[in-house]
Amino acid sequence: MKTLLSLIAFSVAACFSQAADILYTKHQDEDSFKRISEHLTGKENPGRYTIIRSEPNQRNGYYVALKLGDTDQAEKAVSIRIQFVKPGSMKIETRSLTSGSINKKRVLIGLTDGDWAQSSRIPTAWKIDFIDTQGNTLFSSQSFLWSSESQ
Repeated sequence: MKTLLSLIAFSVAACFSQAADILYTKHQDEDSFKRISEHLTGKENPGRYTIIRSEPNQRNGYYVALKLGDTDQAEKAVSIRIQFVKPGSMKIETRSLTSGSINKKRVLIGLTDGDWAQSSRIPTAWKIDFIDTQGNTLFSSQSFLWSSESQ
């Protein structure tokens, strides 16, 4: 009986998407990304991160660093959906980003367009979904306040 209950619990858990671990969230400016190799080659060196930005040519912005688990299937993701609430607002805004190939265990996702590039304001709450070719959510991560709102 105990084995049957464990199997049922495992099956139910497998139906829900996994969550990537949040390493940090912060506002970063362009200079924080520059490395010596970029001065020599002219190309950004992302280090151990796959970097995905809402405005690819803009580095200033609010970033979420995630550590992906072995079961997250990041290589199957083709896009990322970021939902967030700006400070002083109750409106949920959404950005969809093309992710390309995610072949590293760490991902840095940046809101680098509009207000995020110009100020050090941070979202009140946010949620990031990694989406496959069928439009299904492979896994996601969210801020504490987002999870508080959804319960």
